[in-house]
Amino acid sequence: MKRLRSLLPPAFLLGLCVLAYALWAWRMGWYWDDFPIGWIARTYGSEGLARYFSTNRPIWGLLYRITTPLLGTHVVAWQAFAIFWRWVSGLALWWLLRLVWPRRRDFALWTAAFVLVYPGFSQQFISLVYSHFMIVLSAFLASLALTVDALRHPRRFWLSSGLAWALGLMNLLCMEYWFFLELVRPLLIWVVLGDGGRLPFGSSSSRFKQTFLAWLPGMVNFLGVSLWRLFFFHSAVYDTVLLDMIQADPLRALTHLAGRVVHDAWFTTVQVWQNAFHIPTHEELTPNLMRVFWGVVAAGAVSVLGVAWLTRRQGMDEDQRSWFPQPLWIGLFCLLVGGVPAWMADLPLRLTFHFDRLNLSFMLGAALVTLGLLYLPPLPRWVRVILLAVPLGFCVGYQYQQAIVYIRDWNVMQRMFWQMSWRMPGLKPGAVLLSNELPVRHYSDNSLTAALNWVYAPDNRTRQMRYVLYYPSIRLGINLPALEKNLPLELDYLAATYQGNTSLAVAFYYNPPACLRVIDPFVEEGNYTLPKYLRKALPLAGTEAILAEGEPYLPPALFGTQSNQNWCYYFEKADLARQMGDWAQVVALGEAGFALGDYPNDPLERFPFIEAYAHTGDWERALEQTRLAAGIAPVYEVLTCRLWERIAAEVPFSPERDAAVQSVKQALRCDEPRQEPVQESTEEETP
Repeated sequence: MKRLRSLLPPAFLLGLCVLAYALWAWRMGWYWDDFPIGWIARTYGSEGLARYFSTNRPIWGLLYRITTPLLGTHVVAWQAFAIFWRWVSGLALWWLLRLVWPRRRDFALWTAAFVLVYPGFSQQFISLVYSHFMIVLSAFLASLALTVDALRHPRRFWLSSGLAWALGLMNLLCMEYWFFLELVRPLLIWVVLGDGGRLPFGSSSSRFKQTFLAWLPGMVNFLGVSLWRLFFFHSAVYDTVLLDMIQADPLRALTHLAGRVVHDAWFTTVQVWQNAFHIPTHEELTPNLMRVFWGVVAAGAVSVLGVAWLTRRQGMDEDQRSWFPQPLWIGLFCLLVGGVPAWMADLPLRLTFHFDRLNLSFMLGAALVTLGLLYLPPLPRWVRVILLAVPLGFCVGYQYQQAIVYIRDWNVMQRMFWQMSWRMPGLKPGAVLLSNELPVRHYSDNSLTAALNWVYAPDNRTRQMRYVLYYPSIRLGINLPALEKNLPLELDYLAATYQGNTSLAVAFYYNPPACLRVIDPFVEEGNYTLPKYLRKALPLAGTEAILAEGEPYLPPALFGTQSNQNWCYYFEKADLARQMGDWAQVVALGEAGFALGDYPNDPLERFPFIEAYAHTGDWERALEQTRLAAGIAPVYEVLTCRLWERIAAEVPFSPERDAAVQSVKQALRCDEPRQEPVQESTEEETP
């Protein structure tokens, strides 16, 4: 029984990880920087990864060079890998706190549980990237634990100290997130030396001297790596904005820094709970998913109560006076130093993607302060457990809500690339795709550029990237110099370089449930349903870069499988046939698409068929589809008039043609001046 009880805390922590992160793991995918790193690993191998990480975190990049060949594109395996290392980080923290305060088993377990489901961080599902974050965090926490273990067990001092030194160096070299938390090591040494810990040498020395000697290897690591970062390695990711501010106006900079320290400590310790206690609306979760949400919250809370009951004889002793302040002041110190990387770069903390990654630096301090405050008043154990159970249950529920958002983004991304492959079977090398800001939270145009090259240039191993995808809203004036034809384009993707030209630009709009639509610049000149930044890009829009033949590569592991028996398939194929002037093929595809009983979710999806019916002389059906498209809103009357203007110019003369054209002009008042609508697209404009 004792052995089983010893396994209960690790099993409990694993159960929390499963509840929070694994329930939908089989439906998760790759997000954000997963795609660039995964694409570079597949395309360029170890050398490409070395180039990619050379300007930011070269030592951290070594981890990817080991793991990516092993897991490849098995996205579910990556999810499991990320969850495993999140669990290991919790185990390492639990071990550390048990060693520091060996008689406070409750505190160690609940603190580790809080860190595992910390509501200030929502990016666990970006598995390829954050599995490697958690490897480094696990190494750092294990390093601290081994330092304490060396003091608690002098017989294995040298072995534990050596491992602690190596893992601590790994943390410092890999990344900056937990860099300054190395400074908490001497505080923990001080605490342990005052509670029975000792060195196997210099036992008669003062506690200060013993602390210094025990931390000396870690101090050498910290100072050495700091000098390396300061003088020999400059990260291309972040600039030390704070140092420039101090040089320009020291008083103002230090006042700003003091405000950030106080604000961010409060933010990461207190304000993060608004994430945890967010109750999803019916727009966010369906009734079935809502029931699962409440089940997950209840399961998380009940698991805390169950573990507390099973370990009721392993609770705290009564000597609380000398211990309770320790987690508080150590936690406050962690908050003070943990935020240095964010403050140096003057990066804001937020509760939403993607800036909530910065909260990772504060996670340990927030947990120690939160649990330290909970243990400060002399409450009965069961009262304290109940006060813990409910918030931890809601933390698990918050992560479950985030999982649903990630799954939806994954599905949108997969459908978009399938529709793109139907509409654009091939692309000329050097093409640039211009898009609206897609309705997904966890992808950027930078990450989708990797997916684009994966689909359209799977065999390209040269360091010349073939394609790029830009949001004009954020790239204009940076990577996209101007909205003019025949301008050279260049993008340094670290592992490779893109070089193209604005004359090979294709603009598309994707806002599901509507189909992906390649923008027709002639017809959509007055399309005020498009975001303003995309309308400004209409002079570049064209189809010259689209090839009718090609074999896009969409591996099911990344892009799933899509049936071609859906409306968007027939629309995309028909729009391609319209581009090629194959009007009979457009009509045939229209017959098959409309026979599905489905219908367009955007009136412009009827336009290829209107044009095809006109070119094949089926004026009755052309007018019928015109009525259905133009009747949705006044803006579609304007666009339909533009379409019929082209029909009148391109379809050979016949009395039927002129009669149809005149009918449309009269019905839609095509010759009358129109005012721009007051309300345009509600899609957010990025400044």
